[in-house]
Amino acid sequence: MKNENVMCVPIEALMATFDMSQQYWTADEKSINVLPYEYINRSVAEKNFTHKQIIPYAVAQNGKGEVLCYQRHGSEKRLADFYSVGIGGHVNEHDTGETLSKRLINGLRREFKEEVGIEMGARQFNLAGMINEEQTEVGHCHTGVVFRVLVDNADFTFDAEIGNPQWKRIADLDLSKFELWSALALTLLNKDLSDIEN
Repeated sequence: MKNENVMCVPIEALMATFDMSQQYWTADEKSINVLPYEYINRSVAEKNFTHKQIIPYAVAQNGKGEVLCYQRHGSEKRLADFYSVGIGGHVNEHDTGETLSKRLINGLRREFKEEVGIEMGARQFNLAGMINEEQTEVGHCHTGVVFRVLVDNADFTFDAEIGNPQWKRIADLDLSKFELWSALALTLLNKDLSDIEN
């Protein structure tokens, strides 16, 4: 775990703004930007259940409509060996911006550079909504902000955290093998999927 300060939002503020009993919902920049946020040391934030760490979570799609899916081999052991469609991570104090949403996008731009080796423009990220679950250890202290990003997969170079990367049609995915956040993000982006396993 990195020793860094990460963006967090008080749970009370999240509950006052959104229906947190849902696992996914649409949202726009206006609703995101009203949230108060602060930076808490990550080791403290993992045990601080008065706040949620806000994680920008992007689903990459190529021109054929396929999504990037991969097997996790990173430092987050709670998600190891599950399949994922998400690229993203914690937002730290170096991910600057005039608004919360701009800081989320700048965090995602950094993550894309680190994980798949490409520079992304801020306008390539389209905010779709949010995901939240209390079923997993990860979910207890994190809430996701989901973005869709259209990319050219020919430019991708993957780091060691991304194992067995593949471009797949959503209809061909066995979502029971995916981490819950990925299943929820795909449900948010594709309302016609009904076979999500919670």
